[in-house]
Amino acid sequence: GVKMLEFKSLSVSKNKKEILQDVSFSVKPHTITAIIGKNASGKSTLISCLTGESKYKGSIFFSDDDISLMSLKQRSRLVSLLPQTLPAVPITVEKLVEMGRNPYTDIGKRLSQKDKEQIEKAIENAGITDIRHKKLTEISGGERQKAYIAMVISQNTRVIALDEPTTYMDVQAEKTFMSLILELKEKHKKTLLVVMHNLSAAVEIADNILLLDEGKVKKFGKTEDILKSRTIEEVFGVTQHECEFDGEKRIIFR
Repeated sequence: GVKMLEFKSLSVSKNKKEILQDVSFSVKPHTITAIIGKNASGKSTLISCLTGESKYKGSIFFSDDDISLMSLKQRSRLVSLLPQTLPAVPITVEKLVEMGRNPYTDIGKRLSQKDKEQIEKAIENAGITDIRHKKLTEISGGERQKAYIAMVISQNTRVIALDEPTTYMDVQAEKTFMSLILELKEKHKKTLLVVMHNLSAAVEIADNILLLDEGKVKKFGKTEDILKSRTIEEVFGVTQHECEFDGEKRIIFR
């Protein structure tokens, strides 16, 4: 099948310590890949290589083009990032969503009709029409999350990377968020790379799982194959159970 993103022998060292070692895997279009692993296994570093924040050895290809040869602007038309911390800056929700169009406009240039349409669509899709004129400092954490998601939607990249976006969410917000990730894949045809903490949620929404262990790929593959291999249990020291909630089968780890 078509590969959208390909990571080839990616290695990262910081202060002589190897954080990622020889990481290779590829991502198909319109899939969700969950990146899991214990703390300090290199998950966030992997995302920062994709966004160009971390220097790395090896290569990352986007549809056969090496991203290290692209300008920041070119790259930000292909890959957008929802970071771990979403700062409450004193700008309006609408202004934040407009910032998603930065890769397409020149400094000081006005937003085009197309930009405006993308912004409107994003605000509508994220369900934040009623708070668009409020400042990020005046709204709840869950609403702020939606505002940042709208910014990412307005950036309109084919790949979206999310770095542990649910760390500070309550259960309800997390559920909403998971359904939004699925919607981005199904309705908006996005390709998603999501660093995840919650193992049960990861195996529920991901098509593929990359399991990192001390900077190396312990296992990569289809979610059902990963579950069959029981590697998650081994790495995390947990047991997987199949349960039924409201008539739906779910995998939980204890």
